[in-house]
Amino acid sequence: MTSSKKFDINLALELAHLSAATYAQYVDYIKGKKWTVPEGYKLEITFQTTHEGDPYPLGFIASKGGDIYISWRGVLTIEEWFEAIDFEQEDCAYLTEGSKVESGFYQVYTLAEKIFSPQVKVLNFLKERQIKGNIYLTGHSLGGALAVLNALDIVKHTEYQDLILYSFAAPRTGSPEYAAIYNNANLNSWRVVNVNDEVPKLPLKNTLGCYYQHVNQEFSITFGSGCIEDWAEDHLLPNYISQLEKMKEGLCANTNEE
Repeated sequence: MTSSKKFDINLALELAHLSAATYAQYVDYIKGKKWTVPEGYKLEITFQTTHEGDPYPLGFIASKGGDIYISWRGVLTIEEWFEAIDFEQEDCAYLTEGSKVESGFYQVYTLAEKIFSPQVKVLNFLKERQIKGNIYLTGHSLGGALAVLNALDIVKHTEYQDLILYSFAAPRTGSPEYAAIYNNANLNSWRVVNVNDEVPKLPLKNTLGCYYQHVNQEFSITFGSGCIEDWAEDHLLPNYISQLEKMKEGLCANTNEE
């Protein structure tokens, strides 16, 4: 699959399904079942986070042909999302330029228990491989923020510069300075955002004196009501996928009419 800086709805759907696979990975782990990567892909490695010292799946790296796919898990509920976010900031240690990122997201990405650190596992994998194809990153919700942190880390600390990232319902990851550094890396980066989803509106641009800015580029879709009782539905990845499928069908219908 070749890289393009234009939004690719087919690629968006492919990566959305790989984002969904991280939730299946987590649920199968909790149930004690064996999880398998979606058909057509080869599982390369998995990476974990920890809760009270126990490891839990946070995502995986898969391959297809010469391409590499890095998929980060988000949270299953709005309540879990608020547990993951601190609304405070800390220095982004992997950058020499001064910038700050949301502390909760960064701690999940770097993980103090280095034996489990997803940051270390992903970077080591890429440094040990000779990758001839594209590198794709994806994630939903918290997973989208983790994918953003990972993408810039890869650009700064490996030979791979031409990355492709599609996130879904991702929150703001860091400060305006961090966003500027990310945007200057000139990645093929897209944030798919439901205009009625509250999570991408967080953290607020000014949160208790901490300043945040989204990275480029937003691709807006619309479903749901935006009413508080529908917040969970407006954020769910299956509903993002359903809306993208409808948009794809509309594009195909318009093409056929022409």
